Amino acid sequence: MGREYHFHLEHAGCSVTAGVRFGGDREVEVLVDGKEVAFERVHGHHAEEHTLTVVLPLDPPRQVGIRVALPGRRGGIPSCTLLDGGTELPMPEREIPRHARPTEASWYG
Repeated sequence: MGREYHFHLEHAGCSVTAGVRFGGDREVEVLVDGKEVAFERVHGHHAEEHTLTVVLPLDPPRQVGIRVALPGRRGGIPSCTLLDGGTELPMPEREIPRHARPTEASWYG
């Protein structure tokens, strides 16, 4: 079973979310205002950085980068940074609620 991480930042009036999934292959996706705008499947399990370019739906549209630092085989936590011109903004990790499975005690209540 793979592990998932999500990073989020409100930037220039847009909601920017990056998702990183580990499993057989590693996958990186970027959503802007809830719509997938970039996706990359990363083969291999060594530490590396990838930058995905996305366009924010502004007037005029603005191109930004999302840099994802992936850990190597020994584990670790990925990190994401939004790149806008010369500005680098760290994207904090965001907890994703999991659907809770019923416990045995809830069967009797």
